[in-house]
Amino acid sequence: MNVLFAHCNSDDLAYFPIALPDDDLVLVSGEPEGETNVEVLSVMHGKPVSTDAIRSMPGLRLIVTRSTGFDHIDLEAAKSLGISVCNVPEYGSITVAEFTFGLMLSLSRRIPQAVANSREGKFSVEGLMGVDLAGKTLGIVGLGKIGRHLAKMSEGASMRVVAHDPYKPNSIPLDDLLAQSDVVALCCPLTPQTHHLINTQALSKMKSSAFLVNTSRGGVIDAKALLHALDKDQIAGAALDVLEDELAPGEISLKLMGHSRALVTPHLAYDSKEALDRIRATTVEVIQAFKSGKVLNSVMKDE
Repeated sequence: MNVLFAHCNSDDLAYFPIALPDDDLVLVSGEPEGETNVEVLSVMHGKPVSTDAIRSMPGLRLIVTRSTGFDHIDLEAAKSLGISVCNVPEYGSITVAEFTFGLMLSLSRRIPQAVANSREGKFSVEGLMGVDLAGKTLGIVGLGKIGRHLAKMSEGASMRVVAHDPYKPNSIPLDDLLAQSDVVALCCPLTPQTHHLINTQALSKMKSSAFLVNTSRGGVIDAKALLHALDKDQIAGAALDVLEDELAPGEISLKLMGHSRALVTPHLAYDSKEALDRIRATTVEVIQAFKSGKVLNSVMKDE
């Protein structure tokens, strides 16, 4: 099959030719351009696959995103042309949960500020006093695999854990979670129901001493409302691995990046060696299954 892998790094370039030796592969580090004979297209999350891009490949039969999220792909266009769209449903739940807990520690113990000070020759603890996580309440919004792993880690650190998830038993109302929690961790998908779930009203219900951590999707938070809450000391701090406009950050996101109460990282919670190895292996599995007439990990509801 003619397979185009876009957005490849050096490890991708080494892996895919060995894993798919019988296929005609094109591997590029950037966007796919001028490849009209493609049958299978594989892309990374955050790299839009538009109607025009899909129609420019008349032989396209399968799109595989090397991610769990697939909101960057025009599903309606793909469906109308009979193109299957598949994802990697599980590769980094532990990886993201570990990173989320790391952000919680970074906020609570002011680790980034301490490192920055020492690099400037300021070897002093002044202004760096933190708080213990043990004994505090963690509120997890979204009890999927990532949320459940984070709950186990946090309980192991002697935290009390509460959760809000409308699809899970023993879930508490979001307002109760926000009022009780010393740390609020967002582990939910971005849907019409969760878009700007954390807004001015939600932030007003949080403790002034609480931290907000987001490793889900940027659109779950109203960034303007968060910036205002940080400026007015309504919450103690925020750690964001995702931004709503992270491909081209605007004024609000840039202000959050430079805010003394915010810690912003470039969407890398998933980025561990083990997780990326799992992404590549599952991508190859999907392609091989398709060659044998099976659609594996389809994101189409009727496929």
